[in-house]
Amino acid sequence: MVTAKESNDIPPQEAKKTIAIVQILRLGDIIQTIQTAKSLREQHGDKYQLLLIARKQFATPLKSLIDEVFDECITVDLKDLVLKSDKVNLENTQKNIKALTSKINSHHIDVCINLSYSKTANYLMSIIDAKHRIGPFYDQAANIVIKDKWSQYLYANVLETSLNSYNLVDLYKLIIGITPKENTENAIKRSARNKVFVHPFASDKKKVWSEGKWVEVLFKFLKDNEEKSVHLVGAKGDLDAATKILNNPLLASYKERIHNLVGNKSIGELKDLLDDDSMFIGHDSMVSHLASLKRVPIITISLGPVRTSETVPYIAGAYNLSPQTKCFPCKPDTACDFYQCHADIPYQPVNEVLSQVARGEEVTNDSLNKALSHFHLNSININKTSYNSLGILSLEPVLENEASYEDTLKKFFEITWCFLINELEGKNPIPKISDKTHQKLLKDMQGLQQLFELCEFGKKYSRYILEEISAETPNLNKIKEFSKKVDEIDRLSDIISETYPQLSPIINYGKVSRANLHGENLVELTESSFYSFHDQSSATSVMYELCERTLTLNQKNKNSNNQTTIR
Repeated sequence: MVTAKESNDIPPQEAKKTIAIVQILRLGDIIQTIQTAKSLREQHGDKYQLLLIARKQFATPLKSLIDEVFDECITVDLKDLVLKSDKVNLENTQKNIKALTSKINSHHIDVCINLSYSKTANYLMSIIDAKHRIGPFYDQAANIVIKDKWSQYLYANVLETSLNSYNLVDLYKLIIGITPKENTENAIKRSARNKVFVHPFASDKKKVWSEGKWVEVLFKFLKDNEEKSVHLVGAKGDLDAATKILNNPLLASYKERIHNLVGNKSIGELKDLLDDDSMFIGHDSMVSHLASLKRVPIITISLGPVRTSETVPYIAGAYNLSPQTKCFPCKPDTACDFYQCHADIPYQPVNEVLSQVARGEEVTNDSLNKALSHFHLNSININKTSYNSLGILSLEPVLENEASYEDTLKKFFEITWCFLINELEGKNPIPKISDKTHQKLLKDMQGLQQLFELCEFGKKYSRYILEEISAETPNLNKIKEFSKKVDEIDRLSDIISETYPQLSPIINYGKVSRANLHGENLVELTESSFYSFHDQSSATSVMYELCERTLTLNQKNKNSNNQTTIR
């Protein structure tokens, strides 16, 4: 029998802290959020109570996956919260919002994290009662507030530029505070596969190949691989496109090896079908992320507005094909009459990569150049996912070509932001660049020098304001004059951004940072402004040094090769 004294000796257990994650975007985004939450569980176990807040229409089909990681999921039906139908009036909407808020706030949330980056999510964040908020939310004056640096980075760059090299899962991890590390288990199991699951559809026409292109790939693949079968998958809305593919005369001889699963399999059923004899090929979609959970071989084709680095399935060993078209990736609202990026990916390299992966082979530069001509490969990028030295998923080129200007900059920015925000330094090889990229980087260094000087001026005038405030008799006119100088720096940085648009990630980050200064008084706000300019100055310095090192090393290699040729 336990005495009263003995029972008092047992220390009380500390209540679990609750972390709520707001993710009200689509199916693929929820799967990426699930992968992020799994990493949180791997590092901290069951230390935290995890709550997911998601849209009902997207969370319901993924319930079994959500329940594997989250303790609870609260679903939001946006139709009940907006005034867009005759059945919904102001009184009912207010009642529904109050009921939703009450349900969420009953969990006593310690940290609420917004991973959605939409106006609706930002407003939802503002009515959630949490001790700490991470990610964007609206304050009482309807101004957007972003306090943490990685969310500021995401807001400034992922939505505005195409120079982000981080996968969204890694960005979510960095926002939450999960330490990046290589997960050797999160890799594709390479072996011969006989069942090819194909998802040749997308929600946007700019993201999807024509049915004719897919027919060519399937025809050649089935002709060359008699033991393989194809399984078309998709939603009910894809039935018309699937019918066009299946009824094409080219595929008439192979109908017994083509299985149409479009519109008649749930997400859970589809996940169960992806077994050790399966692989996946298709466009950027929820199905590709679902395939990554089963660690089957994956090939994705990125077109139109798809940011490859951000949305490629989060697993090592996946292949991605994208065009070298100058306007790729475009913005979702950019009009396009002729889809040049679609034409720049021939069906031959797609079929060759598909065949090699289905046979369980490693796709290499030599194997592709042996099977295909230069004309098939000169307008396409073929990359493979792998973890870099920092444990961050990266896209590494399969073809041994010189790094493009855009890819070089993306690699530089990846190094810069990790060092600036998390003080992480990895082992990154200097890229091999072309003469054209060499000249562009030389020009960029001029812009970086100008931006660095502007940031130093920002630090100087912020310091002048602090010195004037701390004087025995502060001069208000001087403080106003120095403040005008600080404001002028942001206007001048816009001019640099117009001249050097490739430097906009640093400029955008600085502007978002200074729009969210920390502090309750002029001294604290000015100190925060000083540190914002300091961060921007540091980012500029790192980028300048990376450009300088790359140019120097490539010039040395070029001179060495020239001397060898002369001898």
